Amino acid sequence: MAVAAGLSAALVLSAACFSQADWQQLQQHPSLLYVWSPRMVLSALHAHEVQAEAAALGLRWVAVHDHRLPTQEVAQALQHLPPEARSVLQHTRPLCERHSLLDLDAYRHFPTAWVAQQGRFHPSAMVSAMPTKWWRYGLQLRLSTFPSP
Repeated sequence: MAVAAGLSAALVLSAACFSQADWQQLQQHPSLLYVWSPRMVLSALHAHEVQAEAAALGLRWVAVHDHRLPTQEVAQALQHLPPEARSVLQHTRPLCERHSLLDLDAYRHFPTAWVAQQGRFHPSAMVSAMPTKWWRYGLQLRLSTFPSP
């Protein structure tokens, strides 16, 4: 585990990346995978609002970040976030370098998020910072239009 100097014990970043196996396991539960970057500030500052909308709809929240960034940079960004944003991002893990979500352009913009359930994920990712009501609408839409197996 990597820990940034001066970072509180509550903000220990995992060195283990979010793997393809983790993604397959996550899809077994109604979930929201939220891909963020400290270099796209709104993806960090508003994460707690997105998490609250996901929780209200019964979605498990999982935050992952851009694996190309140094752990120190992510840790420093977390340290400077407001407490409500830090609390939902503090268990972030880097997306693994060879993850299938990279083929789906997971880093096209931050945040990018996928709704997962029933062993698969909705094909339409949610992309970009947006007002909370649009996150709610987008999540509800994906849950109501989830493709049949």
